[in-house]
Amino acid sequence: MVLETVKFIKRVFGNPIVRAAVKYLSNKKVEDKSLLYHALSIYSGEEAPRKFTPYLSSLLLSFIIDFSAHILDVKSESTRKFFKERGVRRGIETILRSIGKYGITIPQMLDAPFLVVWNFTNACNLRCKHCYQRAEKPLPNELSLEEKFKVLDQLEEAGVAAIAFSGGEPLIHQDFWPVVERAVRKNFYVAVATNGTLITERVAEKLKTKGVNYVEISIDSADPEKHDMFRGVKGSWRSAVRGIRNCVKRGLFTGIATTVTKYNYLEAKKIIGLARRLGVSRVIFFNFIPVGRGEKIVEMDLTPTEREAFLNMLYEELKVGDIEILSTAPQYARVVLEKSGGTMMSPTHFYAGPSISGLSDLANFIGGCGAGRIYCALQPDGTITPCVFIPQLPLGNIREKSFSEIWENTPILKAFRSKDILQANCGICPYRYICGGCRARAFSYYGYILAPDPGCIRNIKYWRTMVKAKKPSKLSLKSKVKR
Repeated sequence: MVLETVKFIKRVFGNPIVRAAVKYLSNKKVEDKSLLYHALSIYSGEEAPRKFTPYLSSLLLSFIIDFSAHILDVKSESTRKFFKERGVRRGIETILRSIGKYGITIPQMLDAPFLVVWNFTNACNLRCKHCYQRAEKPLPNELSLEEKFKVLDQLEEAGVAAIAFSGGEPLIHQDFWPVVERAVRKNFYVAVATNGTLITERVAEKLKTKGVNYVEISIDSADPEKHDMFRGVKGSWRSAVRGIRNCVKRGLFTGIATTVTKYNYLEAKKIIGLARRLGVSRVIFFNFIPVGRGEKIVEMDLTPTEREAFLNMLYEELKVGDIEILSTAPQYARVVLEKSGGTMMSPTHFYAGPSISGLSDLANFIGGCGAGRIYCALQPDGTITPCVFIPQLPLGNIREKSFSEIWENTPILKAFRSKDILQANCGICPYRYICGGCRARAFSYYGYILAPDPGCIRNIKYWRTMVKAKKPSKLSLKSKVKR
C-alpha cells in the first residue's frame, strides 16, 4: 500500500496542473487548517464536510486519488482505510504540500520532517555506555511545560507528522503525560523510546489509553548480566523485559531497539529470538555512533566487514517474515535489495515486504539516511539538531526562532538533502539515493558532514587507513575528504 501511494504521487502529482492545485489547497486555510488537511480528512471519513469549500476540495482530491487507485489496480476502500491513520494522513499531507512547493525530487525534499525525535529530558535512571546524550541529570535550562506546549503548536503548524519522545528517559519527567496527551489531541503519531524499566502494568495501560501509537524499548543483549553491564544498573534487563511484556499484553505496537557493537552483534539472532518469544512486532538495530559516552568505547565499533556480515544475517532473519527487522545502518537498504533480487527493501527506518513491484522507486523516494531531511532532533533545551547522533551541530533554538524557520532557512541542511554532493565513494555510489551512508558516522569520524561513511564495505579503504594509523577514533580523520 505504501508503494502504491508513492507511485500515484509520482505519476499524478508530478503533473504541473495538479501540482498547482495542491499548492493552492496547501496554502488556503479554513479554521487554522489547510484545505488539503480538510480534504484528506473528509476523504478518509474522519471529518464531516461541514463547510462548502473543504467539501468541494475533498471532491477534487477524492477524484484524483480514486482515479489513480483505479489505474494502479488498488481498491478505493483500501486507500480510504489507509488514510484513516492520522500519522499517515499527516505524512501524506506533508509529501503533497512539499511536491506543490518543490516538485518531484529524488530523494523527495520536504518542507517539514515526517518525524521529530524529542529528547524530552537529560535525566535518566540508567548509565549506558553508548549514550549519545550523556544522560544522567536534567539540564538546568530544559524547556518548561508551557514552552513544551508551544513546541507542539510549532510542530503542528509546520506539518510534522510524528513525534518520538526519547531522552534520557522520557517517562521519568513529570511533564511527559500532559505533553503526550496534547500531542495525541493534535493528531500527531506518537512514539516513545524508553529503556522500559519504568513501564509497570499501570504505566502500560496509561500509554494505551492516552493514545500512544508505538513503544520502543532498548535491549542490548539476550543475556541479562551482559545487558545490565552495558546499561550500568543491575536488574535493568529484567525490568525492561517486564515493560515489554506489559506493553504487548495491552496491545501496544511494541518494538525492541538494540545498539550494535562488538559486545553484542554476534548474538543478534538470540535477541531476535527473544523478541519473537515476547511477541513484539519489530526489532530495530541501531548503528553505533561514537558520540557522547560512546566516545569512550569507540574501539567497540564494527569494522566494515563485520557490519556487512551482520546486515546479511539480518536479511536472512527478515525473510522469515514473522517480524519486522530494521536497521538504522543505511547500507541495509542495499543489502536487502541485492539479496532479495529486488523483491524486498528496507530503507532506513522503513520496510516493504515481498511481492511488491517497483521497490527501487520507493527506496529512491525515501532516500536512505534521513538526518536533516525527513527527520531531525529536538534537544531538552530547545536546540534543533539534524539527528540525535549529531548534537555537535546545532541548527538553532526553538526559543529564538520558529521550527519552520530553522528547518527551511538553515544553510547547512542543504548538505543533508542532496545525495549528489557527498564526497568520495558515497557521492558516486549507485546506491547513494537509497543509502548515501550514515551522516552521523561521517561527522563523528571526519568532522565533515559530506565525508564517506567509514563503516561501509565500499569505503573499507578509509577504515583501513584509520586502523593503520592506530587511531580508530573521531580525532583521527578531522580533515575534509575531497572526491
